[in-house]
Amino acid sequence: MNIKTSLLLLWLMATTAMAQNVTVGDPVRIVTRTAAFYPLLTDNAQAVLVTQQDYTGLIRINLSTGEQQIISTQPRAGRQAMTSAVRTNDRLQIELSRNGSTIVLTPNGADHHYLWPQLSPDQSKIAYTVSGSGTYVYDLTTRQVTHLGKMRAARWVDDQWIVAMQDSDDGYQVTASAVVMTRVDGTMQQTITDPNLKAMYPSAQAGHVAFCTPQGDIYVMTISINQPNDSLQ
Repeated sequence: MNIKTSLLLLWLMATTAMAQNVTVGDPVRIVTRTAAFYPLLTDNAQAVLVTQQDYTGLIRINLSTGEQQIISTQPRAGRQAMTSAVRTNDRLQIELSRNGSTIVLTPNGADHHYLWPQLSPDQSKIAYTVSGSGTYVYDLTTRQVTHLGKMRAARWVDDQWIVAMQDSDDGYQVTASAVVMTRVDGTMQQTITDPNLKAMYPSAQAGHVAFCTPQGDIYVMTISINQPNDSLQ
């Protein structure tokens, strides 16, 4: 083995070690009475909120006991549960409400459509998807826009990481979908679900990630973000 080959192998080993920044537990399927979608972890990941595919109704599932409580049977109750201080308006622009006032944001330009905006836990950044382009993070202080890649429906894990889905379809149905975790500066990304499982619409809270499948199955798994090894930096 020559020196060049040895150095290449060392670089690949270091890159692989640095890339695996998230330790993931096995996904656990949550029993639901009917097909459920768009899981939202709540109560410090002690429960998950789910709804129907068209956002009708809202059910809370206790992840310890499995008890299911019907919160609402109203149309779009699931959508309302996911509404926060940041949302999209009828023109698919981002609206941010603070201190009794609302501002409209179009970080990538007014000619784009904005979807799934989410405010970071420290309220300093917004993660959002631009239709046909992918997911971005907008810094409310510096106004810097960072493109994270082709992914959709991002939600915050903490102030430095988001979880999102990378999906594809044939025009009729989903052919593949995986949940990925990405640093908000775009420097690190890791797929955290099995490629044989079509994992979609994730949410994260308190060291857990929940997601659904196109068939309406709900899964929850544990995650742990590892600190980078200083010896590899």
